Amino acid sequence: MRFPSKYRFWGVSLGAGLLGAVFLALRYAFKAPKSAKIPETVAPAIFATRVFYTGRGQLVYHESGKGDPLVFFHGVYPGASSFEWSRVYPHFTDRFQVLAPDLLGFGESSRPNRPFGASEHTEILAEFLRAKAGQATSIIVASGLGAAFAILLAERHPELIQRLVLVMPVGTVGYRSRRSFFDYNRWLAALPLARQTYYYRFLATKTRIRLWLATTCFADPEKIDDEIVDVLWTYARQFGANRAVLHSIRGKLNVDLERHLAEVTQPITLVWGEEAKVPSVHTGDRLREVARQSNLVVLPNAGVLAALESPHELKELLDRELDSQIRIYQAK
Repeated sequence: MRFPSKYRFWGVSLGAGLLGAVFLALRYAFKAPKSAKIPETVAPAIFATRVFYTGRGQLVYHESGKGDPLVFFHGVYPGASSFEWSRVYPHFTDRFQVLAPDLLGFGESSRPNRPFGASEHTEILAEFLRAKAGQATSIIVASGLGAAFAILLAERHPELIQRLVLVMPVGTVGYRSRRSFFDYNRWLAALPLARQTYYYRFLATKTRIRLWLATTCFADPEKIDDEIVDVLWTYARQFGANRAVLHSIRGKLNVDLERHLAEVTQPITLVWGEEAKVPSVHTGDRLREVARQSNLVVLPNAGVLAALESPHELKELLDRELDSQIRIYQAK
């Protein structure tokens, strides 16, 4: 049975319209949004924002104060930057040369097309410390995967590091979880046709960022203010910000914490939020047993992002732990 020509015309037109609608929807889904404007208040006013030119890209950092170098490394997550430590590090400018870099791929630093692995991040940070600290050895305060990079840095370049303060380091602890193979986040982050949509339409939205902070990072969700959400969202929406985050979700930045921590000779303070879910304080106990010179300090009523949730308490803790009379636990 043949349909009249006018029906065939409308059928073809309808089909073309549907295909066009699908094409536009896909184009919208895969298109990266425009970069949001970075607020001028992400770093305290007393800090100068500078650029260090590495062989792999521009590293933006904030600097103030005089004395021994005290360097803050932030963690890795959507919207990560040195802003994580901005409510803590101004406190130390009267005693230290305070440096707070944005890791390459994050914040205002370069976001290269090919994300770096943990070893590359370590060498970039070593280059930065050599240039900024000169002959002085640095004290490193670091969180999350930034703390894992600090462990590698102390192991491979001990001449650069005086001591480490590690706030809930993230990595593998002697083994890779079997569940990671079935983690849908890892698969979505790896699929070429899905990863950009997954990042920009799901991970890097204000709703998702606030939910992630409330359920995973803060012991008390009431402490999540609009500035935190806005700054994380702004950095998460920068062009190319998806690359390093998706690389991390795929497990490409993981560090075997136990293996490398056992080789570090410098004194180590492990800081853990009492209410941290992943990694929990039990991980801190395990790592303390591995490190050669270490102690573990638990921060009450704090979650994973303690520097943003409990900055006053963390400043007091760091004041105590940076004292030269610190008591160190000797590993067996």
